[in-house]
Amino acid sequence: MSDQAREWILTVDDQHLDRLDEIVAALESAGLYIDRVLTTLGQIAGHTDAEDARDAISARASFAAVTGISTVDAVQHFGVAPPDEEVQ
Repeated sequence: MSDQAREWILTVDDQHLDRLDEIVAALESAGLYIDRVLTTLGQIAGHTDAEDARDAISARASFAAVTGISTVDAVQHFGVAPPDEEVQ
């Protein structure tokens, strides 16, 4: 993944779980690089090379338009400073 990559978690609705392979193919066509398919959870993890916020908004809309996708969430990373740092 590049430094500009944005990670996504997408959820497939229950009615379309039997079409997971088709949905993965449609998401790849929409620009998602598939990292992992969690079949039993109905979730797909992937990333895009979003250059800016507009690219991310466009990607989210493209993924949400795929039949069978119920949610599209951008992954957020959080960190905590080590205990010996002044700011906690």
